[in-house]
Amino acid sequence: MKNITSAVFVIIALACSAAVIASAPDDRVSENSVDGGAPNILLIVADDLGFSDLGAFGGEIETPNLDALATSGIRMTNLYAAATCSPTRSMLLTGQDNHRAGIGAMAEALRSFPMLKGRPGYEGYLKQETTTIAEVLSKSGYRTLMSGKWHLGHQPDQQPTEHGFDRAFALLDGGADHFGAGQNGDPVLQSATYTEDGRPAEFPVGAYSSDFFTQRLIDYINDDAESDQPFFAYLAFTAPHWPLQAPTDLIAKYQGRYDAGPAALRSARLARMKSLGLVDDSVLTSSFAVLNDWEALPESQRKIESRNMEIYAAMVDSLDQNVGKVLKELRANGDFDNTVVIFMSDNGAEGIEARSLITRTASSTPQHYKAKVLATVESANADLSKMGTGESFITYGSQWAQAAMAPFRKTKGDAEEGGVRVPAFISGPSIKGQRIISSALSVRDVMPTVVDIAQASVGQVSNSPEPVAGEIATPSGKSWQPILDGSRDSVRSDTDALAWELHFQRGIRVGDWKAVYNKDNGDRKSPSTWKLYNLANDVAESRDVSGENAEVLERLVSAWHAYALENGVFVPGPPPKGG
Repeated sequence: MKNITSAVFVIIALACSAAVIASAPDDRVSENSVDGGAPNILLIVADDLGFSDLGAFGGEIETPNLDALATSGIRMTNLYAAATCSPTRSMLLTGQDNHRAGIGAMAEALRSFPMLKGRPGYEGYLKQETTTIAEVLSKSGYRTLMSGKWHLGHQPDQQPTEHGFDRAFALLDGGADHFGAGQNGDPVLQSATYTEDGRPAEFPVGAYSSDFFTQRLIDYINDDAESDQPFFAYLAFTAPHWPLQAPTDLIAKYQGRYDAGPAALRSARLARMKSLGLVDDSVLTSSFAVLNDWEALPESQRKIESRNMEIYAAMVDSLDQNVGKVLKELRANGDFDNTVVIFMSDNGAEGIEARSLITRTASSTPQHYKAKVLATVESANADLSKMGTGESFITYGSQWAQAAMAPFRKTKGDAEEGGVRVPAFISGPSIKGQRIISSALSVRDVMPTVVDIAQASVGQVSNSPEPVAGEIATPSGKSWQPILDGSRDSVRSDTDALAWELHFQRGIRVGDWKAVYNKDNGDRKSPSTWKLYNLANDVAESRDVSGENAEVLERLVSAWHAYALENGVFVPGPPPKGG
């Protein structure tokens, strides 16, 4: 790692890769068709998946389809996303920072942060002037298809079809009952809104979310299977996002597998991660967050908690089976060997407790049936035979979530690694596979990577200055092409920054140094402060080393403020010294 404690200054570096077209108007994307050999691209996003859930990432859940893709391709162990859903999706599809894309805060969160309402970059929906992957590839001759969670706007002019998708079945909300309840005023805790090709649509009640979204995408692919056009398909699962629900046969499959509790699960997964070469043997379990004493819980509570994890595992299993259905269809159509698959989670595992979630969700439940719905949910959440059905509304809580995010600390919503580092892989033709890449990558890289893979034609952009020793370059999306062809293992230098902000939590990483600004230990009454970690020897972020590395922290904080200024991040209070 380069020494950044010497005098440095911050530059605003624009990406010289194709990522900059994300901030360009549509007329900068040229109308060129691709030749018949262009690859299909399948982008799969899991919702709130833990870092170690998949077998290829150390998990015990049965995920053979995803594991086969991951191990044959490139597994990425250092990919950064936003800490929650829609900000990640905005960056994924545009290559821009979420504030530039209009999702500086989740639309739902704007109710809690009224000071953000009306500010540029905090619209709560994907801004029309952004350019998405779908728009670029559509103009380059691709069919563009989408099925699943959108979460980037509810209005007619905010639909997927207004952002480049030819066909789209979309859940507009951040989450929904996985069996289709909540439509047309159904008496449930959370309502759900679906559209197809921009028009109101209904999810078939009784179908399971992962099954239906997958079949819809398969239908779209097959609708024009004889076409010479390649496709870009975006499959955005709502699993394993709350409420935890799954087919009963899959829940039964995992019965008894988690009776030893979260700490035992974390230890077992960490051992597998080390054996797979995903984490270094030097990772110290003593630096991990302390989990509750499982044996001290009453047996009845342990059964409930174990069932929560069994349902979660069933959801991940179902997701994998549905990926298998898509792959089977691609093989049958002769498309598999010419399809690049990109897979990732949108953020860390969700650690919210069910009671807190129910209280929060019920705040928008219509009064005339709220009491009845709450009584039904409370009863089902405590009944082993009803947990995971449409009557229940549960999560698996912070203990299982922290186990799922080992070896990292914290979970979804946090600026620490457990909130923002996600499992990811890429597999397909012309990719030098069977590798693990541990260099720092960003969800913003997906846009320029896909543009390069598709050999899409984009307007000319000016070259940006190359950073020189001592400077910290603010974040930009970078194509993974040098990694894919095996010529390099990294697309960032030790002076390239990754930075983020969401709901007033801040983070920045430069080389192995990482600084985080938030409240200590989640205490809402405490003031937010900057902490500094050296990820080279403390990936769990267990020891704040800002005291002995004050100059490093100062440089990172200065770089973060440059990022904030460049991307329109709202920073309360007076401006920082020196700008």
